[in-house]
Amino acid sequence: MFGVGETVFRMRNGVRNYAWGSYDGISRHAGMEQPRDKPCAEVWMGSHPDMPSEILDRNGKALKLSEYIHEQPISALGEDIFSEYGDLPFLFKVLSASMPLSIQVHPGKAVAEAGFEKENQAGIPRGAPDRNYRDRNHKPELALALSPFRALCGFRSAEETAGLLGPRLRTLLAFDPARGDEALRDLLSLSLRLKEKERINLEHLATERARELSASADPAERDSGETIILCYSHYPHDPGALSPFFLQVLNLEPGQALYVPAGVMHAYLSGTILEIMATSDNVIRGGLTQKHIDVGELLSVIDLKARPSPISPSSEGPFLAWDCPAREFSLRRLRSDVHAEAVLEGGSPSIVLCTEGSFSLFCPNRRSQGNSPVAELSLAKGSCAFVSAACGSFGMAGWGTAYLASPGGR
Repeated sequence: MFGVGETVFRMRNGVRNYAWGSYDGISRHAGMEQPRDKPCAEVWMGSHPDMPSEILDRNGKALKLSEYIHEQPISALGEDIFSEYGDLPFLFKVLSASMPLSIQVHPGKAVAEAGFEKENQAGIPRGAPDRNYRDRNHKPELALALSPFRALCGFRSAEETAGLLGPRLRTLLAFDPARGDEALRDLLSLSLRLKEKERINLEHLATERARELSASADPAERDSGETIILCYSHYPHDPGALSPFFLQVLNLEPGQALYVPAGVMHAYLSGTILEIMATSDNVIRGGLTQKHIDVGELLSVIDLKARPSPISPSSEGPFLAWDCPAREFSLRRLRSDVHAEAVLEGGSPSIVLCTEGSFSLFCPNRRSQGNSPVAELSLAKGSCAFVSAACGSFGMAGWGTAYLASPGGR
């Protein structure tokens, strides 16, 4: 049996090289090695079937984390997590963007389950490019900025959108702010379904208005105008570039976090973050992408009342914690400029990522003759480990910065 007696494993993770990724963001801000000849967009740490991590035993033998969980579920997950989820309930990522990602929305749990079954019955392969639902799960997510980070997230009010559009675009798009949320829904539906010639005409008027806004004395108007111009520069004729007129432009500094629940329309623009989410890859796209777009499904999934939530960290002993409503995950950080030691309660699976300095993971009850903790695994900058539930309580000793991803709501 793989790793008999072992409870802590070094991880080897898959990388997504999407065109919107950056050439140095993941190495600069997370310490991970990345190729310099192509953009690196995401590093996945978890057991999602589309790209499960590998874990290595003491002899260097590798096994997919998903296979280890299948073979030794109680040891890997613990009885409670296995009983409730049957798998690692979270997916942990490093994401780095040098250009805007698609405007998108994630479904709630019931919608995801129904959509997954519907596409299965239609015979659409799970890996097909025109598939919306790749699994049965919802995808609430927490984004924690490692660098200055910009995003479009959540709808503006109809009144604010009307002001940004200006008279000509309001008339062209028949936008009446008195209709509130329905006006926003109709604006989205109309703009995303325009024909090619109409898109070109709209782009001309939208960029003209964006230049006016970018010269405004109001910082929010200026930011909106510059973001519209940015989106059109990367995605000519794409009506998704209109989204800064009706989506909020958010700017996060390192250490700031944002929780994005189901139904919130959003698009990440630039910067490097840690992302932790329920284990899912369900994305319904509406623009700013060459990938599959399904406007009808997008409109059915969007919740105009749903809002992103800024998450302020709280202290948990030596850790900072970003607590959010999702039960599937939690995220904590240990940071120290000098040697520090912390012990955590065990019994559930965790992933530890070191982004600066170095740390040793140890079992508190195992001590050498000099009463020093016996290291189970050493983590250098840019490396990570899977700590199984069977480890029980475990300790971290070292200096630098390390992030701990675990199930939440416990």
